[in-house]
Amino acid sequence: MIDQFEVLDRILTAVGAEPTEPPMKYSTRDESRSVGILAVPDCPQRGITTWATIGASTFETPVRRQDDLPIRVEFVAAVDARLENFAVSVSACAFALGADVRVGPGTIYRDVVSPIHPATTTPHLFSVPPFVWANEFESIEGDDAYITWLQLVPITDDEAAFAAERGSDALGEVFMKTQPDFFSFERVSALLPEA
Repeated sequence: MIDQFEVLDRILTAVGAEPTEPPMKYSTRDESRSVGILAVPDCPQRGITTWATIGASTFETPVRRQDDLPIRVEFVAAVDARLENFAVSVSACAFALGADVRVGPGTIYRDVVSPIHPATTTPHLFSVPPFVWANEFESIEGDDAYITWLQLVPITDDEAAFAAERGSDALGEVFMKTQPDFFSFERVSALLPEA
């Protein structure tokens, strides 16, 4: 059985900070699914808020380890604190999980930022291994599932289109070279190579 307290403990250990409020509960409109969302202000630096799911790992995915143990995910993100309702975007990614839905590094969650901030230049979220916090997000291995972590970073329309055409690995290579400000929801697209 997935232990949500252990998930919370791993989050707090990895981010190296304490939240100022308890996790908030978000549900789908029909209330068939719910997930906790934790906000940790000024983490990993001043003016940035860390957001993390608690309970996304209860949703089935099609991914399994070689020993057939199901792989489940929890999401983390760090964005400009001015994007106050970012929990809505993070929970939308959790609610998109399903037994027949691909999940892993390089997954794009389309139009999950724009509903809470229509003027954003980065309406989509792109999943990558966590990289901005001081400590590692340690996986959890249980009897019924293996829980790992994915970081959600905001991306532009052009970046999403580039990933659709050339693949998520190609977009990841662009990001490695250009080092965009992934905390920003108002940045311009990274410089993308011509076809």
